Amino acid sequence: MLTSVALFSTVALASLGLTAIGLKYSTDMIGQLAAATPVKTTNLRPGYVARPITARADDLNVARSVPVVAAAASTPIKLAPPGFTHSVTVEALKVRAGPKPIEPQVFTLKGGSWVNISDEVEGWVRITDQAGQSGWVYGSLLRRATPGE
Repeated sequence: MLTSVALFSTVALASLGLTAIGLKYSTDMIGQLAAATPVKTTNLRPGYVARPITARADDLNVARSVPVVAAAASTPIKLAPPGFTHSVTVEALKVRAGPKPIEPQVFTLKGGSWVNISDEVEGWVRITDQAGQSGWVYGSLLRRATPGE
């Protein structure tokens, strides 16, 4: 703290003394002095020179460097249980006691779970899951089962 005060006082006294003898510096004057100062332009070397990396086309063959794994012979199709018409499209779905986001959460459904819709109110649908639990979810988070499912 004492050093800061001493430094400030020294600068203030020095600037007061220079102003008193008629020496004034403005930003324009400092700019003119900087523009008039010669800059040495001989023997200038850049600090960094870009050198492009060259590669052979065979080295860039990605198809050869990535292993190809054959797909499974048949992927089992998950069929909808009888009577269930929709499945959950998100990873986890909060089922609420009523058709509003402020209603308390009753339980959670995993993605891919099958549900049946029994009622609809302003985009919210009343669902019943495979365990017989019921509640309300937002309808856009469900997907209608296709005939093959």
